[in-house]
Amino acid sequence: MILYKCAEDFLPAMVLAKGRYAIPRKDGHILVGSTLEHVGFDKTPTEEALASLKASAEELLPALAEAEVIGHWAGLRPGSPDGIPFIGEVPQYPGLWLNCGHYRNGLVLAPASCELLKNLMLGETPIVDPTPYSPAGRLGTL
Repeated sequence: MILYKCAEDFLPAMVLAKGRYAIPRKDGHILVGSTLEHVGFDKTPTEEALASLKASAEELLPALAEAEVIGHWAGLRPGSPDGIPFIGEVPQYPGLWLNCGHYRNGLVLAPASCELLKNLMLGETPIVDPTPYSPAGRLGTL
C-alpha cells in the first residue's frame, strides 16, 4: 500500500481499475493498493511493489505523479487452508471465538462476518448457515 499527500478535494470518490484502487481519505490523503506477494510472514515493503503501485496510481490518476508519497507499507492477509473463514467457537476451548482467515476479503466480509459471530455468541438465529464457517473439525489438533 502507498499513501499520497493530496488536497482535501483532490478525489471525490474511490477509483477502481485493473485490480488496483485509489481511496480518498477525509484529510485528502489518497490510499493506493494493493499488491499480493506470497512471502510468509515478512511484512517488508519492496521497491518492486512500490514501483508497481506508483505506476498504477499514476495511470489511474495522472496528477499523483506530482504528489508526495508519505507512506508505504505491507501487511498480512491470513487465510484458512480451505479458503473459508473461521467464524465460531473453538470446541476444544469454550469461550474462545474466532472470526479470522478471510484472506483478501476481510474488509468486504467484515459486516456479515461480525453479524454472524454476534448471532452465534448471543444465541440468535444466524444470518446464514454457520456450518461451513465453524472451526469444529477444521482446525486439526490444537
